[in-house]
Amino acid sequence: MQNFIYDMGYDEFAKLDELRYTLPYAIASGLAKAGENPLLCDFSDAGKTYSGYDMLCAALALSEEMAGLSEKPRIGVLIPPSFEAAAANYALTFAGKIPVNLNFTMGPVAAKSCVETADIDVMLTCRKFREKISAANPKYPWTSKVEYLEDILENIPIEKLTMLRSRAEKDFGGLLASYNIDKYADNSKEATLVFTSGSEGAPKAAILTQKNIIANCLQVKASRVFTDDDVLLANLPVFHSFGLLFEVWLMAIEPRYTVSLFNPLDIKSNIRAIKEKRATVMIGSPTFFRAYIKYANPEDLKTLKKAIAGAEKTPAGFEDLWNSTFSPNSYREGYGLTETTPVVGVNMQEADYGYFSTGSRKGSIGKLFPGMKARILDVSTRKELPFGQRGLLSMLGPNVFAGYLGRPEATAEVFDGDWLVTGDLARIDSDGFLYIDGRLSRFSKIGGEMVPHATVEDALNKAFGFDSAQIPMLAVSSRLDEGKGEALVVVTADKSLTLHKVKDALRAAGISNLWQPKYIVATDKIPLLASGKLDLFKLAELAKDGV
Repeated sequence: MQNFIYDMGYDEFAKLDELRYTLPYAIASGLAKAGENPLLCDFSDAGKTYSGYDMLCAALALSEEMAGLSEKPRIGVLIPPSFEAAAANYALTFAGKIPVNLNFTMGPVAAKSCVETADIDVMLTCRKFREKISAANPKYPWTSKVEYLEDILENIPIEKLTMLRSRAEKDFGGLLASYNIDKYADNSKEATLVFTSGSEGAPKAAILTQKNIIANCLQVKASRVFTDDDVLLANLPVFHSFGLLFEVWLMAIEPRYTVSLFNPLDIKSNIRAIKEKRATVMIGSPTFFRAYIKYANPEDLKTLKKAIAGAEKTPAGFEDLWNSTFSPNSYREGYGLTETTPVVGVNMQEADYGYFSTGSRKGSIGKLFPGMKARILDVSTRKELPFGQRGLLSMLGPNVFAGYLGRPEATAEVFDGDWLVTGDLARIDSDGFLYIDGRLSRFSKIGGEMVPHATVEDALNKAFGFDSAQIPMLAVSSRLDEGKGEALVVVTADKSLTLHKVKDALRAAGISNLWQPKYIVATDKIPLLASGKLDLFKLAELAKDGV
């Protein structure tokens, strides 16, 4: 039988000794490796800078207080990207607790569901952050017990931090032993929970193990996503899987000099941070990046060598627009899932590392990270398809999560043995480049043909001039149809748009008649998640009312 499995050095990667480390050891050793070198610039806090030793000693000292915060294993963390966010996650990990970075932009019902799912009775924040969160989200379901990180930090004597620094320099092994941090132990244990975006329903708690996190950091490092002189602009919320990996775990484990800001939507502050701190890498989504096209001059972003985009598919033409506006070839599309810790691949420079290789090809998300396997499955039969054919993407690797907390049925739905079945429609070409065509839920089966919502959206956005809008003006969903199984529905915030105009625009763009929407729904705004992605669940609810 022909082998349709794409293998990127799965067995070779598994031999890496670092994959056996515990997460506390990987964090501590990485911070110690950074030593006196600057590691984090907290740009939102007047640009205060912390070295590797600063972070290590603060986290160790904090960990002594964290162990007694709750009898339960998980502690909720509600802090935007900052020194406090990183220190809290490291300290809880050192203390044997499980940090759960909660999405404070969620509505109260979804947020309460997350708190209950994780069985959290204590939250950790700072007063200044709680004020901001409560102002923006007055009904956020705070637990009855909330601890403030600044209070705990203020009670740590300077003499203790000085002593810890001295021990880190002179007796690192003894220091770790005194905090019961082992180099080798069972690292299949839960390290954190990351809640899915909820774009298709209630958020699910993805269990990421210590090994998952270490593996994904090693994959990023091995693939040379960053060079030694790179400076990362960190502005994604750490409750988002990409923000958590790059702005918390990777910063310590690689380690990587990072400039943090509270908010990716504060474009002026982000532009100023890039200019003043000479950031070379930024990670975000096309939705977030679009504002830079409008507000930033090429001179503002002249140090930025890589803008790595994920979380959503890059709209047609956006990569060319970015590269022609800023540094050529600086836009790098990548791909990941909460369930893969999250990064799977990024368009990188061409290089052969023996058991794996990297490369870049327009329209793809690059090649798989080392240590992974992938295969494409027929949507209906789940049989493996040859390279080049489109179907469901299924993956295997040490960065694949352990399942959904308390949701055995949901877990079973996304696993085929040890293989994760992603729900994304994709194809792999003969050179190993991976192309993501969209979520299965963003396709409709009409008259036996799979119709991609995004293709129809792109054509309409271009036709009506919405492709340069700061917020989405339309989106495509579907509803059941007796004649052809499903029918497309255009949901639009432009109430002057009519179904007649939509159909004329699609005909002019050469879109197949089979792909023509049958309904249109006007709304005040297109529903989005905090990440900027479409809220597919709410979009489908709106589509039901099509006329």
